[in-house]
Amino acid sequence: MIIFAGHFKSMCSNGMLFRSSVSGSTIWKTYIETFKEDPIFRDPNSSSKNCNNCANFLRRYGNIVCIKDNKIVSLFDIEVDEEYKESFEALSQLVKNSVISNVFVETFQSLNSLPYEVCKKSNEVYRLGIELNHKQYSEAEAKLYGVVQPGEIRTFNHFFLNLPKEYVDLSGSSIEAIQAVHRTAKEVFLRGMEEIPLDTLELVTDLIIQGSLLNADHELPKLKVIMEYKEEYDTIPKEDKDNWCWTKSYKLGLAKFKNSLIGVTLSDLAEGKDINLVCLEWNKRADKANYMKAVAPITEAQKKKARKIIEDLGYMESLNRRFANLDDIKASEIKHMNVSQKGIKEISVFDKIQTKSTRHKKSSFEGVEEVHIDKFMEEILPRCSSVEAYLRNDLEFNMATLTTAVDEDSKVMFKWNNHYSWTNKGNLAGKSELTSRVESAGGRIDGVFRFTHSWNKLEPNGSLMDLHVFMPGHKHVDTKFHNSYGTGRRVGWNHREDYYSKGSQDVDYISVAPQGYVPVENITFPNLDKMPVGDYVCKIHNWSFRRTGGKGEAEIAIGNKVYQYVYPATKHHEWITVATVSLDKFGNFSIKHHLPETNESKEIYGLESENFHKVNLVCYSPNYWGDNNVGHKHIFFMLEGCKTDEATKSFHAENLNSELYEARKTLDKLGDVTKIVPKGEKQLSGIGFNTTVRDELIVKLKGNFNRVLKLKF
Repeated sequence: MIIFAGHFKSMCSNGMLFRSSVSGSTIWKTYIETFKEDPIFRDPNSSSKNCNNCANFLRRYGNIVCIKDNKIVSLFDIEVDEEYKESFEALSQLVKNSVISNVFVETFQSLNSLPYEVCKKSNEVYRLGIELNHKQYSEAEAKLYGVVQPGEIRTFNHFFLNLPKEYVDLSGSSIEAIQAVHRTAKEVFLRGMEEIPLDTLELVTDLIIQGSLLNADHELPKLKVIMEYKEEYDTIPKEDKDNWCWTKSYKLGLAKFKNSLIGVTLSDLAEGKDINLVCLEWNKRADKANYMKAVAPITEAQKKKARKIIEDLGYMESLNRRFANLDDIKASEIKHMNVSQKGIKEISVFDKIQTKSTRHKKSSFEGVEEVHIDKFMEEILPRCSSVEAYLRNDLEFNMATLTTAVDEDSKVMFKWNNHYSWTNKGNLAGKSELTSRVESAGGRIDGVFRFTHSWNKLEPNGSLMDLHVFMPGHKHVDTKFHNSYGTGRRVGWNHREDYYSKGSQDVDYISVAPQGYVPVENITFPNLDKMPVGDYVCKIHNWSFRRTGGKGEAEIAIGNKVYQYVYPATKHHEWITVATVSLDKFGNFSIKHHLPETNESKEIYGLESENFHKVNLVCYSPNYWGDNNVGHKHIFFMLEGCKTDEATKSFHAENLNSELYEARKTLDKLGDVTKIVPKGEKQLSGIGFNTTVRDELIVKLKGNFNRVLKLKF
């Protein structure tokens, strides 16, 4: 009998086994029919090679192959006796002339149901087939067959294999489900290699580096890997490409890159879609608030055309801009901000009252009267003589600065009829940095309970960081360093959704974060209906330490309340418990903080955060001054002593009027290279709020009587 052991061990050493598309029944039929002299044994319907055990083996396992040097290697590529030589040569050609259809895998459940051996999950190898069996013939059988003696015992050897444990799945998944995952990955990988040229991969890399694709720096390591595969793929002979894709896509996390967001961008460009439209579509997905601020891909012809448009229409002087200051805001220009019917009082510029800021904890504002911003602007602000605003840490990305034209007589370039514009911190718009990152990554921020974290900003952190919410009743291993998740319901990277409550992790990050890139992860519970009563423990886990593991930031949102934390640097497998959120039977949340809330003050635009600061001016955004009514309305609380220290973009392309539409992309690039650099001059900077975005601000008011209010946006 043929012994496959040595040859099969060599096949397994590749780490990958596959199945050819040739059917098991065809393999068995070819095997039997190639024996020219196969003596009858026992009866006219049975030959010496016609064995049920061998037939079952060849039907089930005869199409197992491996790939070496992009060529198929079959079970039958071995030296055999002359008796089997013709049969094995025919089987080898049959298998090699087919294509691969699936990966090869066995499951513990299927092997345990077959009559090969008693299986244990601790086995190092598993038997495929029956090695041998013994038969003692009776007197009647000897008389019937005529080829055996009564009482004779014969041993029959059969085809069999010893399969290493790494090819046996213990998860409980079916063979078909496992194969489908690998088959889909290979098919998507092959389409990507076929349909996306190398120069398109290089183009997208360049677009990311020059800033034309927002928030895409984390895609650069992936693109580098894919380009290496593409360069190799293009050198492979056509007849070997399919086999190459099977081996390269096997357990490759990037195999389905073509179906990812960056893959869609690559495919669109490869199909000839306009580069500007492709960039716009990416940026809308990546950053809904700031997609117009991406660096547009600019050609020399576009630059010449834009210059001509600007010169012909008389906008050259309009491009020379500066910071606006309090002296620029004339009374006639700010009266419009008050929609009260009782006329205008000195509601925007306050007496220079000497005030002293006092640190407060968040808890000191609990129970403060809440007022909607519209009511505040119409009924309360006109009666105030002084306003102070509480500058929270999480308002850092609400900071905004007004800009205007150097030449007041130059032509207005905006959709509204004045020279004024504004820019948020970082030359971007945004409320909470973590919230903005979650939205940009496609995560939800509108649930009743959200847990978010980020890293690689405060300190370098290349580790694989994870967040988890352990739900009521979960039993977690109570040690600081471990890689176990305990038992019970939870939401995390390898249990992305709790089926009943619909709590889910909708943003995940697994790569090493490039320098300057801040990853984010997010878990959201969308509603109360099916959330079990009890404790929800929010934890962060350093799943795999990679060179650095610096401290990061976390945020828990419960309804309209947001709690922010800084978590410490972590080591390999270290767990950090951030907070425990409890839900009672009446649907009320409470929270126990295991880390201190982030209320340590820091300098923001020259002011100490977590303090009250005097407001010099309250006004609507310039697009709502006078008779203007364009786009979203913003409200600015300009603070005394507040100054940006960063080079500031003086205008944004989305605000330009229709005359400049054709030149918009070039002007946007121009805005990036002609930022206003602060040199100690007066500014109008402060806290800005988009009235369409939910937010809040604590203010201290003086007037007929003094009080503290929480303004709701």
